[in-house]
Amino acid sequence: MLTIKLRTGMFFAISGVNSYILLFCLYFEADCYAIPQVDNRPCLILYANVLRGRKITKGWGDMVDTPDPYIELKMRKTPDAKRRTATKTNEPNPVWNENFRYLLDPKEKNILHINLKDDNYTMDWAIGSEQININSLERNKWIKKTVIFNKVSELDMELKTEIDTQPNLRYSVDLCEEEMNYLKVRKLKTMTGMGCLLGGRGPKTIEEVPTVAVLGSGGGFRAMVAYSGVFKALQETGVLDCVIYTCGLSGSCWLLSTLYSHPKWPKLSLKEFQEELKKNIDASFINLMGMQQVSRYIGAMMEKWNNGQPISFTDFYGHLVGETLIKDRKDCTLTDQQIKIVDGNIPMPLYTCVHVKANVSARVFQEWIEFSPFEIGMAKFGSFMKSEYFGSKFFMGKLAKKYDEPPLHFLQGIWGNAFSIMFDRLFDDNRNMDPVKMVRREMKKKIKEESMLSDGSEDEDDDDDDDFDDHDNSHYDHCEELTDTTTAAKSRKTKEEEEQGAEKTVADKGFWMNWFKDLVDSKRFQLLSTRTGRAGVIHNFLRGIALLPKGEEPKTPEETDSDDSDERIGVYFTHVKKQFVVDAGLTFNSPYPLVLRQARGIDLILSFDFSGRPSDDSEPFEEIKLAEKWAKQHGLRFPPIDTSVFEKEGMKELYIFRDPNDPNCPIILHFVLVNLDFRKYKKPGVPRETTEEKEFADFAVFDDPEAPYSTLNFTYTHKAFDRLSQLMEFNTLNHLKEIKEAIAEAVQKKRK
Repeated sequence: MLTIKLRTGMFFAISGVNSYILLFCLYFEADCYAIPQVDNRPCLILYANVLRGRKITKGWGDMVDTPDPYIELKMRKTPDAKRRTATKTNEPNPVWNENFRYLLDPKEKNILHINLKDDNYTMDWAIGSEQININSLERNKWIKKTVIFNKVSELDMELKTEIDTQPNLRYSVDLCEEEMNYLKVRKLKTMTGMGCLLGGRGPKTIEEVPTVAVLGSGGGFRAMVAYSGVFKALQETGVLDCVIYTCGLSGSCWLLSTLYSHPKWPKLSLKEFQEELKKNIDASFINLMGMQQVSRYIGAMMEKWNNGQPISFTDFYGHLVGETLIKDRKDCTLTDQQIKIVDGNIPMPLYTCVHVKANVSARVFQEWIEFSPFEIGMAKFGSFMKSEYFGSKFFMGKLAKKYDEPPLHFLQGIWGNAFSIMFDRLFDDNRNMDPVKMVRREMKKKIKEESMLSDGSEDEDDDDDDDFDDHDNSHYDHCEELTDTTTAAKSRKTKEEEEQGAEKTVADKGFWMNWFKDLVDSKRFQLLSTRTGRAGVIHNFLRGIALLPKGEEPKTPEETDSDDSDERIGVYFTHVKKQFVVDAGLTFNSPYPLVLRQARGIDLILSFDFSGRPSDDSEPFEEIKLAEKWAKQHGLRFPPIDTSVFEKEGMKELYIFRDPNDPNCPIILHFVLVNLDFRKYKKPGVPRETTEEKEFADFAVFDDPEAPYSTLNFTYTHKAFDRLSQLMEFNTLNHLKEIKEAIAEAVQKKRK
């Protein structure tokens, strides 16, 4: 008899030869996504206590000025490589008693450089320099050292090294304990919810409860507004009570994070929430670009910079998003959302972005990062940190320096920073442009020129870990080129109308744009206008760890060929100090990687695609096909997407995809942003009667020449908001029967 604990936390027993077959299948499936493995090597910790100095002298220089000594400690290939004591003014026999801590890789040649210096107003005087081989020290024992400089000046120190085998990162492809506990209580709630929704077809036991996830795509404010309509329909019909995960990307992340940070949620009605959201986005971003506001944003960024954290234009953009969406609660954080979900009464929110390399297009290299109120990390590498640690410094899995948890608006800036990259275009009149697709179009051209990944030189370790390196970033270079690019999207404006519109743009926006460009191009803030500076930048939490192909042993530095060390699996970025994080929509525009993790065991996906299309009649499968391709590349279950259904059945509000050959493959309900039945019915089955009702529903999403729902439109009239939100609310309600049937089908599969 064999007892197995599943990743969902449930146990079951089997016996006989079938147990061995099942074990093999479980092992194979669990490992198919986590291709590299973390070689969890222990970290070497050095404690260095600088005690006192004696007979500190500059030689003949003492005749001019009594020494003002301080000690500088320097250790390569470690965070905060340079440390220094305080200066002791006019003191040849200083007493410091200062303590320092270094995180080291025991396989490296760890040499502590000790520099004795004299503090001067102009240039510090180097008195002497000595070295200590840290690897030669006896472990777990304080060792006293007297360092002598120039045969005269003396320094007393205490040194201790110890091996630490308890990383602050969590290395596992399993779910964290907090999420497992959430699932236990949420499954009970969803079992009740499914019973209310399905009646006798609902689950009878907890084992029969399927895991249902709701996905929202990117698409700027269009996605955010449309997703609010979806949530209203799901809440009012009781479907939301059957959902375990709600996921977002880019604009959908903005909706989720704004909702889940609301002090009244989950007791807040979506109708009331929509009214607040509607008021928040009826004014232009320009209103937030006054001198006083911008000075406040820049001040906060400079404080972050002075604190030792990297900054980029995404920080600035995050302030704008926060001021627009969450306003008076800009100090809230992602971990604040734990209290919202811990009792299991509402679905758990998941957010995402991707890590990219500085000089490689995102279509060539990208690794998905997932965010939950409990953890942030990369499922592919089985490496996660507590959400409160995001942005802090790590080395070999150990927390090197803890910073305050970043505010939610900073994460909102990261999740949707495709618009940060192209911020200047937000002021343009050409709303038909889709920034995400334009960037991706340019990346396709670049990919043809790239025969391999980066040479690994994007962020070399230098002596001072706090330096911010302005690397070339060809991925974001495409965005610079887009400034001179126009689209051939549909537009019925005549040349005369365009000229009139251009004159109005210059009059209304010229002052603000000139002022803004002067600001970011100024010498003090030129970092904000560099190509690299447009992406989100954080300390690399994977720095120093080893990522290996399955079954391989770690290599020593001498054995590793630096030319091709880990490029074949694309994970060599663990040696760099910074990570560039960008809007995941630059790869594909729906957060499927969040729900394709084997550990989550998703059975049913309600996917709402708000992505831009050339016209309302265009085929709506571009993003889901990209997701399908990604899933196949990573050996994950995904139903085949047969696009011929569009040719056979034409445009529909909902397409359902199943894998006929794999009953364990999740079912996908693919909802499309399109205005069909909504034109005729104000509610499912209730025809529109008055002229006003018909006029309200008579609109195009992508074909409207005024482009009110452009991806680059960040100002919505109340009418535009109501039209779009009610459209997706209707489309969801219009297929409530199909949603119920899919949930019932998932229950039946669990029962079997």
